[in-house]
Amino acid sequence: MEKNKSPEEMNKEYFKSFVVTRGSISSLYISWAGLVITFLCLPITWNVAILGYGINPLQSKVNIFIIFIAIFMLLTFLTVRLRFTRKFLFRHQGFASIWLIFFSVLLTSILMFMFYMITQWDKPNEIWYESEFSIIVLLLFGLTYLGSLFYNFYWLKKQLKIGFSETRTTANYFARAKVYESKSLWIIFGFSMIGAFLTGNLARVFGLVFGMFLGAAFSRLTIELAYSAFLLNTDKEYWVNYIDEPEKPWKEVLKKRLKKTSTYVILGVLLIIAMVEIEDRYKVPKGLQITFSYVLMAILLFFVVAFIMWIIKKVRDKYDRK
Repeated sequence: MEKNKSPEEMNKEYFKSFVVTRGSISSLYISWAGLVITFLCLPITWNVAILGYGINPLQSKVNIFIIFIAIFMLLTFLTVRLRFTRKFLFRHQGFASIWLIFFSVLLTSILMFMFYMITQWDKPNEIWYESEFSIIVLLLFGLTYLGSLFYNFYWLKKQLKIGFSETRTTANYFARAKVYESKSLWIIFGFSMIGAFLTGNLARVFGLVFGMFLGAAFSRLTIELAYSAFLLNTDKEYWVNYIDEPEKPWKEVLKKRLKKTSTYVILGVLLIIAMVEIEDRYKVPKGLQITFSYVLMAILLFFVVAFIMWIIKKVRDKYDRK
């Protein structure tokens, strides 16, 4: 069937499927995940500014950037959650598509920064941003992301000439559930917490490799969002007829949330933070320290198993689509 279609027709089918799946306004719902990540990063960089550099945390460019991302994620979350602002996005899909580009870039940035922190975990506070190694890591992260953006830009140009296959078009619909549930994002976040407990060169390699991987992996989505934004702002044929569904009862939402792995990833992270804070602030009996150790090992084991299951599911999904 593809032989009878022109590249233009194949491209149109692909991006029409893209804007209702991976590039839809509904993708903005995962902004709350980005908001949580910024709130977990900010206390650490806040202390680095105070203890390491002896400055007002609000004078730190890193803190300002993280606060900016947090505000953006909060506004995004409120925009898609409140009915009247959500309707505004539905009626101005060109504007919403541009918002999605910024959302993609900022979400990728905070995820990469999370892995950057892992590379600096055992470093003194005062050299988090100024040591040779930290500068090298930042350069590698930046060059990887920018290089991947350029690569995918030229990949898209080449793909548009030959047309997107029906297999790729169909794959957008398979990816739809993953975008809405944000399970993959939370698994990545949970796995990053394992790196937080590594030390020395192992932690540096872990953070460096995964940070570069995320930059490369998320760059293609950013490029596709940029091109879909161009289409949505120039041709209303690509606009989607969204149905504003009524809000679900909170009991139903809670029941659905408890079935998701991401919920337990968040709880595990919060429990780890709570245990660390308790040990830092109070004199903890030896028996409780041992209990904390067992709980920590159980949580880390859960993160590893969840990550392995996530990889297996990814491989199976890819195999099933062939």
